[in-house]
Amino acid sequence: MFDVKIHSNNTSNEWLIRQFEVLKFSNATLEEKFIPRPDISIVFHFKDQPLIRGEKNIQLEPYFAAPIIPSSLVLNFHGEMDTFIVICKPTVFTRVFDLDLTPVKKRSIDLPREIFNQLWNELSVLTTTQERIHHFTGFINSYQTTPYQSDAIDIFYNKITEKNAVIYLKDLARECPACERTLERNFVKRTGVTPKMLMRIARLDYLWSNIKDHRAIDYQELVFDGHYFDQSHFIKDFKSIICETPGYFFNRNLQVAKMFAGKSEGTIL
Repeated sequence: MFDVKIHSNNTSNEWLIRQFEVLKFSNATLEEKFIPRPDISIVFHFKDQPLIRGEKNIQLEPYFAAPIIPSSLVLNFHGEMDTFIVICKPTVFTRVFDLDLTPVKKRSIDLPREIFNQLWNELSVLTTTQERIHHFTGFINSYQTTPYQSDAIDIFYNKITEKNAVIYLKDLARECPACERTLERNFVKRTGVTPKMLMRIARLDYLWSNIKDHRAIDYQELVFDGHYFDQSHFIKDFKSIICETPGYFFNRNLQVAKMFAGKSEGTIL
């Protein structure tokens, strides 16, 4: 059984959190791609942890930050899983907890043990999702005791993810109160990717989210909506991030991929 539930944030935690996702897994083995998304995930595994499949399998930790990644990876779920995921604005989370997401080979980011080990233990004994949401919200609001004030990096990130490539990066940068070179250098530390890479990921995430019927996809419309130069540009960009052609990707069963990406909830028996 594989079960995914999505829970909205609320006004008390919206300064940091986009949504909560809960994964329950038992008595099966399941593999699917994790598609890059334009946010950061704070992941708490309370039972078994999944594997990242590759030339060398990687066992994920009980708790970690999953950064924005430039291309898809394959996750293997097995055993018994009880996983609580907090989807956060990366520039806010890294600023509050003083983390550097400058890209490294490792696909997960270690969180400060002196802070998050205790939080993991506290969350692990709670029995309902609402209790965990309430506890995590209390934790972040007690850690950030004053109202969060967005800085230039936050503003730049928000503009990129909101505009979905309908405007040039240089034009967006001019709207932020910082030197463009400093803005881009600090942006990588706070998100793990360059502004251009984030824009590419956000654009594909936006297009995928707005596709209602995979059987009737108009690729010319996707090219237009994504502001690609032409269909060849769209296919090349899609393949470099998703690691599949759009024709292959949209013609296979995407139920699990959507659940991994936080786009839909449901249960697979």
